[in-house]
Amino acid sequence: MKIYTMENSLTVKTPIEDVWEFFSDPKNLSILTPPKLKLQFMQEPPSSMFKGQRVFYCISLFPGLRLRWEGEIIEVAELERFIDEQRKGPFTYWRHEHLFFRKEEGAEIRDHLQYALPFGLIGFAIHPIVNSKMKEMFAYRNEKVKEVFPS
Repeated sequence: MKIYTMENSLTVKTPIEDVWEFFSDPKNLSILTPPKLKLQFMQEPPSSMFKGQRVFYCISLFPGLRLRWEGEIIEVAELERFIDEQRKGPFTYWRHEHLFFRKEEGAEIRDHLQYALPFGLIGFAIHPIVNSKMKEMFAYRNEKVKEVFPS
């Protein structure tokens, strides 16, 4: 299984406590997800995150293809990090570490994502498309975060 890695970083001029409060509310995933993915929660998530929490939703990675996703929060360290892993969904493996750092003038938000695609050689062949979509997703998310926490 080939595991791919993606990194993202963004600094905002907002106290880390406010940034953490926003990111630790699973409902805000709908704000950070591009509309074309048509994110729809299958069960209303609680407004705060906790270790062991499961989040169930559907997304549309490609037009006409709705995919169910079950994620689990496997680690939470308040104001520092949380990690979610896919339990069921379109990837063979998905682990997303969200890191938060206090800065002199705000907070840095860092992402470390690891994922693997299904279907062997077909997954390998479509990785450039998936990678491009992931970069678009992070770019969209960065813009939304800047809107939520303007400088």
